[in-house]
Amino acid sequence: MVSGKLKPSNFVGKVEFGTVKSVPNKNTGQKVPSFVPSTSQMRYAPRSRSITQSDSIFGTSMQDTKIIAVRHNESLTDQLKVRFVKTGKVHNIKYISSDESNTPIAFDYVTIDKEPLGALDGT
Repeated sequence: MVSGKLKPSNFVGKVEFGTVKSVPNKNTGQKVPSFVPSTSQMRYAPRSRSITQSDSIFGTSMQDTKIIAVRHNESLTDQLKVRFVKTGKVHNIKYISSDESNTPIAFDYVTIDKEPLGALDGT
């Protein structure tokens, strides 16, 4: 899928995985969609596709996606959303390539939408 080995220096930021639920606003009491984390914060490494891989997905629904790598976590599903801690932007998960090997250090490659969800941007 994505080439290259992962080093500790590749993990440049933090993400949270969770769901979007309607929660009451503290000030108005009106329910608003909000991100509710279901995992603790995890470090991620952005990954790049090769030119051949980019050409092969051109014109498909995968064209406008990006890939991040996180430590293997069995609780991750494509039904969850991912939020970047630094920016607060929430993205949909398109696909998860889980590492099911029985090695002590395993990583999952998570393919997410390139553009954040509009209503939850910055929350």
